Amino acid sequence: MLINERQSHILEILSDRQAVSVAELSELLNVSGVTIRTDLNQLAEQGRLVRTHGGAMLVGEKTRQELTFATRQQLQGDQKARIGELAATMIQPRNSILLDASTTALAVGQALKTCQDLGDLSVVTTGVWTALELLGIAHLNVILVGGNLRTITGSTTGSIARDVLNKINIHRAFLGAWGLTVDHGLTEASLQEVELKQHIIERSQEVIAVVDSTKFGRVGLSTYAPVEKIDRIVTDDGAPAAMVAEFRKRGVEVCIAERAD
Repeated sequence: MLINERQSHILEILSDRQAVSVAELSELLNVSGVTIRTDLNQLAEQGRLVRTHGGAMLVGEKTRQELTFATRQQLQGDQKARIGELAATMIQPRNSILLDASTTALAVGQALKTCQDLGDLSVVTTGVWTALELLGIAHLNVILVGGNLRTITGSTTGSIARDVLNKINIHRAFLGAWGLTVDHGLTEASLQEVELKQHIIERSQEVIAVVDSTKFGRVGLSTYAPVEKIDRIVTDDGAPAAMVAEFRKRGVEVCIAERAD
């Protein structure tokens, strides 16, 4: 893993946990404590975090808001673009689809910008950044779900969001996740996101997980979709073969976005 990518991962982890220890980061990123300390010191010099005894924390809410989405969007950017392009091929004309606030779902929306043969396609999204990305695309009918705005992710949650979703029939929901395992399914770090995504699944005919290979084997705070609720997984060719095989054995279709070469 390149140093910039690793440090972006550290900031992503901090955006959810607010504070983390060197030992935790070392285990999560599979590198030595010495490497983590060097990364933390460099990030502290840049003003992006504050070093604490045995770990680090973000400098404040404003920093969390500014860096989280941009940082997550850069992580595995090539893989997410390929996942988005492959997922977009699964959408039919006159579908109503849902894109959550994840950066991988955003990549699906970016791929749709050039798909002009999907007449009357409605794109429902709980992500403010996704809605802005699709602003002004004439062949897409974009619906931004209202609700409580989470400044960390730019997502809408809460009872207002659920009320809006109750009025919409979703053909396919494209959902990102903090982590994905066979035992725990799709997990998130926020209970607000878990609650909303569980509601989305109830309203959806097909649930499609769009997750890059780094999410395999990770377990977030709470499960929003056990394996039996997942219809498809779209990921990149770095996904662990054993886990892919197990998901397929459980009846989940796994689609791999291969590199162009």
